[in-house]
Amino acid sequence: DEDGDFIPFWYSKTGVIVKWSLFLGLIVIVTLYLLVGYMHAKRRIRKGLPPLGYHRFLVSRTELARVDPRYAFPQRPSYGTYYPPSQYYGMHAMPPPVYDPEAPRPPVYEGAKVDPSQAGPGFTPEPTRRPTEPAPDYSPPAGPPPGASR
Repeated sequence: DEDGDFIPFWYSKTGVIVKWSLFLGLIVIVTLYLLVGYMHAKRRIRKGLPPLGYHRFLVSRTELARVDPRYAFPQRPSYGTYYPPSQYYGMHAMPPPVYDPEAPRPPVYEGAKVDPSQAGPGFTPEPTRRPTEPAPDYSPPAGPPPGASR
C-alpha cells in the first residue's frame, strides 16, 4: 500500500477480483448443471425413456408418470354412493327409541353447573349455605391388622 500498511491478499484489488470470480463461477456451474440436466431429462421423456437418477428431481411427478408408472398418482378408492351436497349442515334425525316407542325422549344436553344457584354473567352469587354434615362414625375392624399376623 502507498501508506505502508499491510493489506491481506483477499482484501486487495486482485483478491476481491479472485473472490468474485470464484463466486460467480460457482453460480454459473450450478445454473448450467440445472439447465442442461432439465433439458436432458425432458429429451429422455420425449423419447419414452425414464430420466436418470441425477436429473430425475428436475421434472415434475406428472411428467415422470408418463414414462414410469411408479410415479403415477394412485386412484383413490370410492366407497358408497354419491349424494349431492345439501344446503344444510349434515345433521341427523333423532334416532328411534330402542325398547318402548312410547318412552319419553332423552333429555337435551345443557351446560353443567357445579352449583345450581349459578346464574348468567354479571351475577355475583352468594355462597351456598348448607348445614355442615358431621363426619361419619367409623369403628375399626375387629382383630389385628392384616400385616401384623405374620
